[in-house]
Amino acid sequence: MVGEKRMPKSQRGRIGRPSAEEAASLEDRILAATWDLLLAKGARELSVERIARAAAVSKKTIYTRFQGRSDLLMRLLRRKLELEESGLHEDVDAEDFRDAFCSVGRRILAFLISAERQAIAAVLAELPDARHDAWTSTYAVGLRAIDALLAHPGAAIALANLDLATFRHALLQCLIGRAENMLRAPESDQPMSEDWMKALAKLFIRHDS
Repeated sequence: MVGEKRMPKSQRGRIGRPSAEEAASLEDRILAATWDLLLAKGARELSVERIARAAAVSKKTIYTRFQGRSDLLMRLLRRKLELEESGLHEDVDAEDFRDAFCSVGRRILAFLISAERQAIAAVLAELPDARHDAWTSTYAVGLRAIDALLAHPGAAIALANLDLATFRHALLQCLIGRAENMLRAPESDQPMSEDWMKALAKLFIRHDS
């Protein structure tokens, strides 16, 4: 028809549901806005309305993708855990098993006391229904890091007298306890993490790898 404007090619096919790529990008934007708001304003500012404004989307858009504030925070936690976990396995390939043990332990400790994890924990403390899932997810990350350590060539000899299933949980519980102490008391009042890890290695490792 004469005078009728044709839609640019770049805009054709844009009406209706967003593509999978667009939906993922939108979810990333919502999660990023939630995290920025959490760090900048704290948990009290984390209403769905404030998150929507920060992400420049409607509340309906958020509720279409998340069941609510609790679900959004759990998804954010899992995303952060995935990013943190990717850095936990970097030094597992150390030639000496003791070095690998100490390196992985220090990384798990750093993860457990990280500002990001504490910020999420502060919010989840207000959400009893999500607290168990958050703790389970965090614990699973630690266990997977220890599983990577057990794949070390020297693990079988170094831990020959131990039940490995028990070892996994015992080591992680030691690290969790240490992390809790580090969060409660100034670091200057406690043994250095490196020395503490070496002492822990002596407790668990009975044979040279």
